[in-house]
Amino acid sequence: MVLDFEKNLSEALKEIDFIDNHQEIVIHDKEEQRELFSSCGLIEKYGRAKWQVVDLVNEQFSAVLKDKFDLYNWLNHREEDELAYFLNEAGSNCLNYAEFKVPWRMHLWLGKKGFVVGMEQKGHGFNASAVDEKRLKENEGAAFEFFRNCRSQIFFDDAREARMVLMEWLLK
Repeated sequence: MVLDFEKNLSEALKEIDFIDNHQEIVIHDKEEQRELFSSCGLIEKYGRAKWQVVDLVNEQFSAVLKDKFDLYNWLNHREEDELAYFLNEAGSNCLNYAEFKVPWRMHLWLGKKGFVVGMEQKGHGFNASAVDEKRLKENEGAAFEFFRNCRSQIFFDDAREARMVLMEWLLK
């Protein structure tokens, strides 16, 4: 099962053999909704944060990756790039459905055997188990469809009041 409502961050960090390298990239720490006048700067900051995560992962695993991760792979429908898909789909959910309409911060934990990446929002969480079980918002986005079908494990900080969606990627 790729969607795991029982998994937690401690378990994932053990599985990737965490090397004490955690990056936190703050995008919007205010408890106010993104508005028209603030959108351009926040969307630009969000885009830079996604590239920063991709660059850090590529740097860490360059010796063992056949193909580098690249955000453009999402636009080009190269679904094997699960990092690009995760960052774009989870981020899109924050931009559309989070209380403040923007991600709060991204997290990256690097390990010897893989990495964990997280997209976190401030404000009200969402019931991830219900979204999956009832197939809510099925036609409004592809995030949960991607979460159900990817090879990496997707998990949440709290399945019933999720504020952070995480992906654990392991070397094959």
